[in-house]
Order: sequence, then structure tokens, then C-alpha cells
Amino acid sequence: QTLFQPAAEDIEDPKAPAVRPPLDVAFIGPPGSGKGTQARRFADKFGVCHVDMGSMLRSAAARNEQFKASINQGRLIADDPVCELVAQQLDRPECDPGILLDGFPRTSGQAAKLDQMLSERRRSLSAVVQFDIPDDVATDRITGRLHHPSSGRVYHHSFQPPRVPGRDDATGESLTKRPDDFPDVMPRRLAAYRDLIGPVLQRYSQAGLLKRVDASKPADSVWSTLQSLFKSG
Repeated sequence: QTLFQPAAEDIEDPKAPAVRPPLDVAFIGPPGSGKGTQARRFADKFGVCHVDMGSMLRSAAARNEQFKASINQGRLIADDPVCELVAQQLDRPECDPGILLDGFPRTSGQAAKLDQMLSERRRSLSAVVQFDIPDDVATDRITGRLHHPSSGRVYHHSFQPPRVPGRDDATGESLTKRPDDFPDVMPRRLAAYRDLIGPVLQRYSQAGLLKRVDASKPADSVWSTLQSLFKSG
């Protein structure tokens, strides 16, 4: 007879499913790299929250004229308010299984703050995916986009045109272009991304977290690559 008998709750049930740690991932890439499309598919497949930084910032811009001016001119918003938006998402109970940061971090300051925010919540990044794409391909993708504001549906004049030019397929309502999707804004958006992203990518490469995908390929091909990088289960 042993001197120590473990309590029933201390004995692991071999039949119990293993508890998966949070799957926290960041998708980084320039405008037009298709990371948003892939992020939605990834979030659905792996059961994590999709945090679309672009959409969140545009929503915030509707209430903040300074944000609005920065976005419309293709300039970045300061780190602190952006990080605060991310912190709010990390604290949502539905994001406990994991979070996909779509378009964040974009500066060294944001990356450092993200590490801190995750550490405070006993979490850490599982991986960072870099979406590589030439500037000319990204520009063509962005400047050809049309949006249906109320539903979020996106069209493209070449790749996915609406059945009736300028009209949403489902409602017949008018499609619009976002202010930051016009050709004169795109060079500034790309420059803002390229100027600051280098140290961020280097940080994650040195940490062994960086994965790269060729985002110039068709969406289904990129998705296949992503699935091979992240085996479910």
C-alpha cells in the first residue's frame, strides 16, 4: 500500500481529449496580398477569432476624424490606439481558443506590445505568416475592387466582376470604391507598409515563427499552402 494516494481529480483520464493551447497567429502582408480572404477561411477551419484590423480601423475612423484622414491618405495610425483595439479582442471569451490577427502587427512597436499583451494573458504567437506579392500585382488587385457596403461583399472588375456593372449581385444596390483603394493612394499605402515591416519580419524570423507564402498565386493555391503549414488536430 502506498503512502500517497492521489485524489481522483489529480488522475488524468487517458480517454479525455487533450486541451489545445490557443492558436494565436498573425497574417502580415501589403494591401492586395489576399490575406483577408485567407484569414476568413483559416478562422472558419481552425475555429479561431478573425480580427480584421483594416475593418476595425475603418469602423473607428467613422467616429474619429484623425483616424479617417490617416486611412484615406494611406498613412498608418499611431501604435497605441491600434494596440488597444487588439487588447479588447484578446479579452473576448470567444477568442479563448485562438485569434487570427489580420494585418497586425505592422510596426516594431506594435510587435513588442503584442508580445507583452499575449504574455500578460499567458499566451504566445504560434506563427506569423508573411504574404509575399509584387507591388504591381497588389496594386491591380486593390484598384480594381468594388464593395457592397452593407453586406461586405467584394468584387473585382477583372477577377470577380458583378453580373451588372456597378451593382451588387444579390440586392442590385450600387457598389462603391473605398477611399484608400484609388490609384493615387495605393503607392502611399505600399510605401507605408514597406518602410516599417522589415524589422517586424526580422523579429519573427529570428524567433523561428515566420512562415512565407507566395500570395501572387490563385487564392485556392495559397489556401492549400496554408493548410499544409497548419495541420489541424
